Formats: sequence, structure tokens, C-alpha cells
Amino acid sequence: MNSRVSYMLARQYDRLSERLEKGFDGPRLRTTVVGDLTGRVLEIGAGTGRNLPYYRKADHVVAVEPSAGMRARLTGKLDGVVPTVEVIDATGEQLPFQDGEFDAAVCSLLLCMVDDLDGVLREIHRILKPGGALSFFEHVRDVGRRGRAQDLTSGLLRRVQFGCRPNRRSFERMEAHGFDVRLSDPVRIKPKPPLSGPYFTGTARRR
Repeated sequence: MNSRVSYMLARQYDRLSERLEKGFDGPRLRTTVVGDLTGRVLEIGAGTGRNLPYYRKADHVVAVEPSAGMRARLTGKLDGVVPTVEVIDATGEQLPFQDGEFDAAVCSLLLCMVDDLDGVLREIHRILKPGGALSFFEHVRDVGRRGRAQDLTSGLLRRVQFGCRPNRRSFERMEAHGFDVRLSDPVRIKPKPPLSGPYFTGTARRR
């Protein structure tokens, strides 16, 4: 993504997110995902930093974001934020950190977007301490007829929804890469997205 497009999208991101979150309780969901995380936390694909106000217990947050536009808006929100936040230009496929460096990791609507899902999950597993957990809000392929419709439309939706793939089997891949996955009840979004979901929060703990 070129820099000009990056900044254009970043300018619209918070406004669009606020509109979408009217379909569910955004603050409550963000508190569920990041509010109880402790120690050193890595957020991958941190966007414009919408999760930052909800880190209540972490000692230090490292926010990874490859988009220059998103990083610029994120950095502008750091004044007065507790805990301390470090912003890094990197991708989930190549995290510039040591093995076992983090107590927890976070991703929100990221795994449907990344080019190499398995590569990202391998990296998250690598940088977490044994027993550390990935806390997430993600959507995955549905079952039955709706899942087959997601398979058929995934290529088109990827082009018109900034790379989103509605038929990702992210939780199955987490299990395959050494995580024990625990899901919440499905997150109810109104109106229901026609070709994406179900949506879940949950944790994937490193074995």
C-alpha cells in the first residue's frame, strides 16, 4: 500500500470504526480483549490505537503497525496513555523480537487480512512466553451454506474489503500451531454482516 493511500485510509478509519461499533458494544468488547492483560504485551496490527485506552493492567505495550498512516494517528494518541506504549513498524509475519519476549499478544480483526496466516501464527507462538496467550477478536468461516457462500465470494471480497478473507479457518490454524483455543460466545453484530462471521473474542494459549 503506497503512503498516500495509507494516510487516506487512516483518516477514515476511526470514523468508520465508530459507525461499525454501534452494532455492538465496542468499549465492552475492547475491555474484554485487552483489559486484564498483564506484563509485556504485543498488539499486532494496532491500527490507529483504538485499544489503547482499555489496557488497564499491562506494564508495557508494544504496538506493531505496518501502515505509515495508521502509525501516525496512533502516535498522536499516546500523550497521557498508561501504560507506556512503544510503536513499531513491522508486520506480523516478521516480528523483530526475541523468542519468549512477551507475556501476551493481541490481534483484532487482523487474521482475516494477513497474507500469510500460518506465518503470523508461528511468529506469535515464537514471541510468547510458554503459557502466554494471544487475546483476540476475529471472524472465521461459517458452516453449511453460508460457509460455502464465503468460499465462493472470498476472492471478490478480498479485493473490495481491503484484503479481508471471510473464509479463514483461523482457530483451526491456531490449534495446528501449538495453541489451545478458548472461545467466547459469538459476538452479536447488528445488522448481521451478510458474508462475514461468525465473530468471537477468545484466547489462544501457547502450549
